[in-house]
Amino acid sequence: MSGSEHQPARRVGTLGSELTFAGQATQALLEHRPGLGGPEYFPTMDDVVAAVLDGRIELGVLTSETSNTACTETAARILAGEKLFIGDEIVVPYHCALLAKPGTRLDDITHVGGHGSIRQCRRFLAERLPAATVEIHRQNSVAAAREVLEGDGSMALIGTEAVARALGLDILERDVDGGSVGGWWALSSALAVSPGADLLAVRVDGSAELDETLALLAPLGLAVRTITNAPTGEIFRYRYLLVLRTRDGEPLTGQAIDAFGSRLVGVFTTSTAS
Repeated sequence: MSGSEHQPARRVGTLGSELTFAGQATQALLEHRPGLGGPEYFPTMDDVVAAVLDGRIELGVLTSETSNTACTETAARILAGEKLFIGDEIVVPYHCALLAKPGTRLDDITHVGGHGSIRQCRRFLAERLPAATVEIHRQNSVAAAREVLEGDGSMALIGTEAVARALGLDILERDVDGGSVGGWWALSSALAVSPGADLLAVRVDGSAELDETLALLAPLGLAVRTITNAPTGEIFRYRYLLVLRTRDGEPLTGQAIDAFGSRLVGVFTTSTAS
């Protein structure tokens, strides 16, 4: 047997459980990358990041951006300089559902909880439950679901249909996110090149570095996929996170990977789940 067959699978962790949106995205990632091991589950996003940084897991799966809300706190962490590197990406439709304690009617609901998926459902909530308070749970949607189940019937939850089936909640409405799609990044504490990678992530500080980076793209056969920014504490000065793609869809060359030096924070590819 080759040496690679003796190497342990890279351990993967994410938020909550297999019943969360992050858990479903992680399962989709594992189906596309069967060599990965896990998953392990943590109560909060901070716990996932801490587990990556202290070596308990090799990859932590967190939301990177969504079609309804753009980039998330994950990009902000990378922009802030946390030692996180993008090793893989999975794109998964949300299919958010409105869930409640059995017997609850829509008119009974005065409070809606959940985790980040609430942001995908703002239009539905504004139109159908305009008087209800809406609050993101401090941990995750499974913890919020248990509180709904133990409540008096006035609370509802934005969550997965899987959590409804597992905990015995009623599904009051399906697909309440307007067709939102989420991207998730598998984050590691060290830079690694994903096999067949055709995407780069680069972090730059200030407009001068941004200009230098953009000038490299055309000669290397690269194009910008997305740019997001974060403040530096100085007026008119920002840090930028660029995700770059190959123009022809072919895997990245070694020259393209090496061109960005210490600014490089990811070399990866995207998988899409149905």
